[in-house]
Amino acid sequence: LWIGGNLVATVRPTLKALLGRTAGAPMFPLSPLSPFKSPVLPLGPGLPVGPIGPGIPILPGWPVSPFVPFGPIGPMSPFNPFCP
Repeated sequence: LWIGGNLVATVRPTLKALLGRTAGAPMFPLSPLSPFKSPVLPLGPGLPVGPIGPGIPILPGWPVSPFVPFGPIGPMSPFNPFCP
């Protein structure tokens, strides 16, 4: 009982903190210097193909970024000139 109580007390604040940071973060935590980041990381960090923006062709290896027409986004985008 004590172990279960401690586990719940330990896990709940962690989940709340993670959810709060994910939902309230105005930009990616790994690239705070880029003003073009938006919280759309869950939409396609693992997808092999994703649209970059209106009028721009689909390029492989970049995450889906329907809200950012300035180029590929995400902490793992070395080809993004806006990503420090």
